Amino acid sequence: MEDRAENKAIEWSKLFSAREKIHKRYRSIWDVPLIQNRSALLKRILKDDMKLLDVGAGSKGVKEEIEKLGLRIMYKSMDIDTNIHHDFYDIEDVNEVFDVVILSEAIEHMSFSAGIHMLKKSRDLLKDGGMILVSTPNIFHPNRFFTTADHKTFYAYDELAAVMDLAGYDVNAIYRSFNDAFHRYILKVYIFGFLFRLLEIDYAYTIFATGTKRL
Repeated sequence: MEDRAENKAIEWSKLFSAREKIHKRYRSIWDVPLIQNRSALLKRILKDDMKLLDVGAGSKGVKEEIEKLGLRIMYKSMDIDTNIHHDFYDIEDVNEVFDVVILSEAIEHMSFSAGIHMLKKSRDLLKDGGMILVSTPNIFHPNRFFTTADHKTFYAYDELAAVMDLAGYDVNAIYRSFNDAFHRYILKVYIFGFLFRLLEIDYAYTIFATGTKRL
C-alpha cells in the first residue's frame, strides 16, 4: 500500500512528459553547457541584499563562497545535523520567505518522494519570482554518485529538471560542472572529449539546475 501511495504521489506519466519537455532543450548530456564550479554560477544569479536559504547546508561552504565573491547576502542555513550551528534543523520550521533557495548536494540523500516534497516546500518559501538552485552528482560520471554511502536517489539531468518542473518551477537552465588542474582540464575537455562521448561517460562531476517559482 505504501509503494502504491508513493507512486500515485509521484505521478509517473506527468514525470515522463516533463522529461520530454527538457529533452527538447537538452537532447543529451553533451548539450548541457559546462561551467567550472558552483562559485561561477553563484556569481551569475546572486545580487547584493538578496535573502538566501541554504538547505542541507552542511559546513556552510556556500556561505564561504558568497563571502569570497564579496556579495552582501542575508544568509540563513538549514540542516538536520545538530552538531553544527544552523538557523533551522527542519524545513518545516522555516517561517520566512527568501529570494533564493539553494539545495546543494542534498536531494540525492532523500527518497524520490521526499525530494519532491522538499522542492515543493522550498517553493513555498520563495518570494514571487524567487529562484532555486539545485545540484546533484552527475550520474554520467563513472563513480560520482557511488562515492557516498548514504546516497539514496540518483538523478539524470533530465530527471532533476523534470521533478523541479512538477514541483512548480520554470526551469531556467541546466549546467555541468568540472574543474581540474589546467593540463587535465584541457586533456579531458578538448583533446579526449570525443572519447568520453563515444563511451557515453562524462568527466563533469556535478549537475546544476536553476528554476524560478511558477506563479
